[in-house]
Amino acid sequence: MNDQSRIIKIIGLVSFMRSFGYGSLWSFIVLYLNVDEKISLSFIGFYLFIVGLIGAFSQIFFGALTDSYGRKIFLIIGQVGQGLSFFLFGFGGFTGNIIILLLSIFLQSIFSSMVFTSFNAIIADIFEEEKRFRGYAFQRALANFGWGIGPAIGGMIYQLNDFSSSFILLGIFLSSISIIFRYIPETNLKTSSFRLKDIIQPLKNRYFLIFSMASFLTFVLMGQLTSTYSVYENRINNISVFYIGLTWTMNGLLVGVFQYPSAKMVKRKNAYYFLIYGSLIYGFGYMMLPFNSSIIYLFTSMIVITIGEIIYSSSSTATALNFAKENERGKYAGSFGFFTSIGRYMGPFYGGLIFLIPLNYMFRWSLIFILAVISSSLYLYIFLKNNHNKKIFNM
Repeated sequence: MNDQSRIIKIIGLVSFMRSFGYGSLWSFIVLYLNVDEKISLSFIGFYLFIVGLIGAFSQIFFGALTDSYGRKIFLIIGQVGQGLSFFLFGFGGFTGNIIILLLSIFLQSIFSSMVFTSFNAIIADIFEEEKRFRGYAFQRALANFGWGIGPAIGGMIYQLNDFSSSFILLGIFLSSISIIFRYIPETNLKTSSFRLKDIIQPLKNRYFLIFSMASFLTFVLMGQLTSTYSVYENRINNISVFYIGLTWTMNGLLVGVFQYPSAKMVKRKNAYYFLIYGSLIYGFGYMMLPFNSSIIYLFTSMIVITIGEIIYSSSSTATALNFAKENERGKYAGSFGFFTSIGRYMGPFYGGLIFLIPLNYMFRWSLIFILAVISSSLYLYIFLKNNHNKKIFNM
């Protein structure tokens, strides 16, 4: 087995295990904090946004550090730290200590940024541009299998009131799997000296900046899935957490099955079609929610959301990293992660504010769908510029 094949398989395996942890437990924390700990949805959304903002800034910093000192060390530290954050959340749940619960969420954001940035940079290191779409798709497919299995189990754990002890056990497990990283060689052999001013280098590429802003809006849209989506279905439509978990399971499994085949159709020339249509379809899935409150309709809308996610995610990360020069992949991975992480954490905050508006839910979901319209328009702008000027990349 060559290094490329071994590395992507290890990354895929670890992504599966990490996503299983997130899908089974972490995806329910908004519901847990709101229902069990009686913390308001608006405060949770605001806190997640602040924590996500800090974590997002740290991705820029860690991305630059991986360019200078290598990827592997940050993978190990980040994975051990993520396990610790899960352990602390479980301990905080047992003791009823809100401070510990909030601290664990903060630590999870920091350590996750290390792993996420390093993963993206490593895949960019080992695959040439046209093959990166498949590399990221393979990693994401396995991650989504973990996400797919996780929520169904997590929903049952939540219903059985065994949430805290499960977090502790899973935290120990997540820290221990860091030992697998010993089988990954260092992929960044052309390290460069670290200079603080180089951190913002990717943001000087205006096309990459516009691309990242569009991605930010799309990830705000995606951030509704574990926040306003779950709260709306549980509290407004009276759908049990178990069924909500099953829709997440269906989402993860479908993405896991169809992500890689979808990515095989992506080329550098057509990548923006996937971004544009994927964003719009994803947003349309949310717009379906207020029309019907049945469980069958709930699963139907999730299928539409999932189709949009499969189409969109087939090209997003690879296209972003294709802007980078060889010695700047960590920086670009960190900068792209900065925008997408802010978007994902901004999602609950944005959705929480919208759900405070005393208007009908059709209007509220329309304010969420408009994000898809704006982001797809920005992708279209870059696509048209790309056709006009073939030197758009690496400018």
